[in-house]
Amino acid sequence: MNAEEEDLLNEKIIDNLIQYTSENDDTADDKNETDTQNDEIKSNIFQTNDISNTEEFNINDEFDKEIPEEEQLPPEDIHYIEDFADKNIKSNSDNYKNNNSDYGKKGTKAGIIIGIIIGIIVVTAFISIDSGIIGRYKNNFAKNFSNIFKNFQSDKYNDEFEKAPVIDTQYKLDTKSNIIVSLESANKTEFTEYRDGIIFAGMNHLTYIDNTGNIVWETDTSIVDPILKAAGNYILIAEKNGNKLCLYGDRRLLYDTDDPDEIIAAELSASGDVVAVTDKSSYKGGISVYNKSGARIFSWAAGSSMVISADISSVSRCVAVATLDTENTAGTIIHLFDVNQTDSYAKINIDNTVVFDMKFTGDLLTAFGDNRITGISANGNLLYDNIFENEQLTHSAIDSKGNNILSFDNGNIPMINMYNKNGRLKSSITLTGVTDFIDINDKNILYNLGRDVYFGKINSDDIVKYTATMDIKKLLITSNNTFVIVYSNSIEIITV
Repeated sequence: MNAEEEDLLNEKIIDNLIQYTSENDDTADDKNETDTQNDEIKSNIFQTNDISNTEEFNINDEFDKEIPEEEQLPPEDIHYIEDFADKNIKSNSDNYKNNNSDYGKKGTKAGIIIGIIIGIIVVTAFISIDSGIIGRYKNNFAKNFSNIFKNFQSDKYNDEFEKAPVIDTQYKLDTKSNIIVSLESANKTEFTEYRDGIIFAGMNHLTYIDNTGNIVWETDTSIVDPILKAAGNYILIAEKNGNKLCLYGDRRLLYDTDDPDEIIAAELSASGDVVAVTDKSSYKGGISVYNKSGARIFSWAAGSSMVISADISSVSRCVAVATLDTENTAGTIIHLFDVNQTDSYAKINIDNTVVFDMKFTGDLLTAFGDNRITGISANGNLLYDNIFENEQLTHSAIDSKGNNILSFDNGNIPMINMYNKNGRLKSSITLTGVTDFIDINDKNILYNLGRDVYFGKINSDDIVKYTATMDIKKLLITSNNTFVIVYSNSIEIITV
């Protein structure tokens, strides 16, 4: 229906309403007066400039549009509409009051009714008509109403709104359980995941707690300042900057032995073999290898190069040793050994990179450097070499299947990348802050931003956000749905 048809229909409706009023009037004089008023109502209500070109007003579509100055309602039109209703209501009331006395109260009552009906007609016309004077008035009113509330401000409201808690809908916030286990010496204790829980070693003590918070077993040890490792069914504790090595098969002590040199670091394979990085006398460093019976089956001195890290394969017993090469620029040489031979059978030069950690997954060696990760087979073949030219690698973690995650600082933009065991990038996320701790287990990742801890599959809708109660000292994944937060005086086990 166009604007002209709409106005004709409105005119017809008003005619019918006025006709209905006239038919109920008892006097000819009243009818004539009413007809005269009706003509005046129609002529004024439908008085417009070129009504066929008037657009239909829709408050949802036009609410924010600027009203052209030529379409804004003049002040005289506003006064006209306001005075019109008063004039007609007062006119009808006065006419009936001045009528001859034969009609008495009946005439007065009829005049009031007619005045009310005419007022209703005017209001109805104002509501239903969107063109001409009334249309412009409604348009102008809506615009002014919008501007009033757009500019309205309340200091009290704003303060309360800013302080209202914001619900983080990006992450899940619910957890099944959280268990806190008090531990006074947690700040001086080493922790690692073991079976379906966590094992920790402190001064002369070793304890295993499962994911329900129960102490499964605990035992005394001869180690004061422990290096702690766990793989398969084996647990290694070594004296940091000391000589002692102790291997456990679960809670049972398998051996307690002393290395001839001071122990700097140590690694353990799932087969029970141990490789210790030592500060070898008269050399820059060296290594010693022990089997699960405690026999020293291999040793090597690095000569003039410092030993940075080492690991041993649980499959082939291949030993990998990373040494710092400073002849030209800071780089790394990775040496591969067979425990049954004296000399290395392969060397891999990694220029301009310091390899700070290495891990075997079967016979696949992953080397983590400050600006790259490199995959090497047990026979010395380079499988992949991911170089990060503009990123600074800050943390790394790897699981038993070879999946690993790296945290970077990419030009002050913190991020986390996840790679599979073949070095292929699987996922990447940009962080809102710098993470201090990361871990990975079967594609579940764990990291923190301050006291906020995030756990789940990377870039999924299932990541859980948990806020720690204190400053975090370490994070560990102990199962597909459980992680552990280490505090200075306790640990918290969270199940999601």
